[in-house]
Amino acid sequence: MPNVLQKQLKQGERNMDIEHIPNHQVTAHSPSTLEKIRKVPIGGKLSDVEQTFGCTYRRLDPNKPSPTVTRSGYRDFIHPYEDRMLTVRELACLQTFPLDWEFKGVRLDSYSSKRKTSMTQFGQVGNAVPPKLAEAVAIEIMQQIFNS
Repeated sequence: MPNVLQKQLKQGERNMDIEHIPNHQVTAHSPSTLEKIRKVPIGGKLSDVEQTFGCTYRRLDPNKPSPTVTRSGYRDFIHPYEDRMLTVRELACLQTFPLDWEFKGVRLDSYSSKRKTSMTQFGQVGNAVPPKLAEAVAIEIMQQIFNS
């Protein structure tokens, strides 16, 4: 089954191959993180299997809409078929960003109390208004202003 990136590539959005898409770097997970990821079934969440805090570790169901992407998305969404969290690019696809949109800055951080980093790439995706939503709202506002 093709993933979101493969679908966009197939639709000819850009002449790119999957290895050269910006922000599509897979995180190297620790053994303890991989252990948690492997426990979660498609469409499920870790809190269904063991006691956890918050909404982290949710494995996406490819046949259902995604939950809301938030700035902490790298801890939230597990790839539906692979034992890993989603990449910045995969989260950006869920948010309807075009494949050639590149997020700058640090990919992720440790959330240390001593950090002095600008917004991470994951944070940029999670804090963004989805481009397709922004476009739909803008079109509706324009119609209300100029067609009333």
